[in-house]
Amino acid sequence: MSNTDVVAGFFAAGEADDVKAAIAHFAEDGVWIAAEGSEPGTTYRKPAMSELLARLIAVRKEYEAKGVKIAYGDLGEAGDKVYLEIVISLDGKVLDRSIDVFTVVDGRIAVKDVYRKA
Repeated sequence: MSNTDVVAGFFAAGEADDVKAAIAHFAEDGVWIAAEGSEPGTTYRKPAMSELLARLIAVRKEYEAKGVKIAYGDLGEAGDKVYLEIVISLDGKVLDRSIDVFTVVDGRIAVKDVYRKA
């Protein structure tokens, strides 16, 4: 399984609202570094990721109900890194853009780092 397949599996599970399956793509000592927070960002370890992802799924559903579009770019891979652009828009106006940078080690996500422009 390629690193891109690992990240694609994470997103597929998230899009299917399967939090447990999505988080299973992370290494036991994996981290998810969100763009928001004071560190900069906020670092979530695996025990807290399920709650974070559940909140993000709820936000996605709110967006969809309001007609907000979430567009995912193609996954790009370079070594142990996988990159994904995400664009959130409403009526053609970009509301938010972000890049997720994943580090994949031994078939699991070791780091999900989010870079965002709102």
